[in-house]
Amino acid sequence: MTDAPLAQDAVVRGSVYRDPGLFQRELERIWYRVWVYVGHESEVPKPGDFVRRQIGLQPVIMVRGNDDKVRVFYNRCRHRANLVCFAERGVAKSIVCPYHGWTYANTGELVAPTFDDGYDYDLEKERFGLTPLPRQDSYRGLVFASVAAEGQSLAEHLGGVTEFLDLFMDLSPEGEIAVDAGEQKVVYRGNWKYMPENSMEGDYHGPFIHGVAFDLYAKRTGFDVTALATDEVPDVIRSLPGGHMVEDYRGAPMDPPKRQPSAARLEYIAKLKARHGEAKAAAMLSTMAPLLYVFPNLMYVITHLRVVQPVSVDRTHSYYFPVMLKGAPAEINEARLSDHEFMFGSAGFVSPDDVEIMERNQVGMQARGDDRLYIGRGMHRERSMPDGGRSGMTRDETHLRGFWRHYVSLMEDGE
Repeated sequence: MTDAPLAQDAVVRGSVYRDPGLFQRELERIWYRVWVYVGHESEVPKPGDFVRRQIGLQPVIMVRGNDDKVRVFYNRCRHRANLVCFAERGVAKSIVCPYHGWTYANTGELVAPTFDDGYDYDLEKERFGLTPLPRQDSYRGLVFASVAAEGQSLAEHLGGVTEFLDLFMDLSPEGEIAVDAGEQKVVYRGNWKYMPENSMEGDYHGPFIHGVAFDLYAKRTGFDVTALATDEVPDVIRSLPGGHMVEDYRGAPMDPPKRQPSAARLEYIAKLKARHGEAKAAAMLSTMAPLLYVFPNLMYVITHLRVVQPVSVDRTHSYYFPVMLKGAPAEINEARLSDHEFMFGSAGFVSPDDVEIMERNQVGMQARGDDRLYIGRGMHRERSMPDGGRSGMTRDETHLRGFWRHYVSLMEDGE
């Protein structure tokens, strides 16, 4: 392995996308140290509801117990380590390991080991419950967990990104989102870091790989999204401390289409004004909520939460969860879902292009020539922000540089 930095200033080393050794190091120094998003509480609305997830390569489950508390456990039987939940999601009054039948309450306690009369001591059930993650916390229904027993608090990890999380959640007249409209799984043959990089710089690559989608969307909705890329607007691109990235369009208002709003739209506007006041509601309705990335695995992109899941150095799973707005008229949420399918569905006009381009990235990365990537756009004009982050113009790569600075700080910590 070369002694050159993994990333420095505007240069990133190509091996960070293809070196299996670095991938294993990422698991230990990033995925098994920091807070990782697991799921939203609305995915498990009733006692016994569970979903199966992973932190790095470690399987976990998020389950709502009969006491109505949401918990995150390792998905591993305390007997012989079989998966206690193989299904992606379901309902379980009790959790039964399929291997030898050990049974757990949905609150984690061991209820019934099998053939326990064969043990030569009194099996202490309280010692063999499902193992909870060392740390678990949540923010507005977003559940995070950490494999590490010690470290910064979730509030410290999120820092200033909560401002941007609030912006898309506040689109709900009740201030709550629901992640219950289904789940879409995307598999691509490429490194996990391509997904946050690609997801957060659409104004740069969009005109080249999404031109058809942008044209169709403008005809469909009246919004010309290419204007955001054409006009270089200051402070749209943000890097935040902690490796978080943001595309903040509040400084680039979009003119609403000159159409008579429907009754449902008028009802929605009235509800937002009642909750937030005239000024804030008007500001929210004049643009779109910021796109954001919460290091290392959570994104909000226009219509949905996007979760990235590393599998190997050159294989990644990503999950798209459409976000519905509680309290909004059904027509508003139906329109959001329609927009999601149009852009990001399996036959959509945006997501398939992104998957193809990321896979080509992984292939291109095998060419070793000058093994450096250059992310210097806007470096000469980026501004330092009061929160310790930096900002740039619409197509700048300021946020990517912030991501890589944080990445390097974690990968080289203690060396």
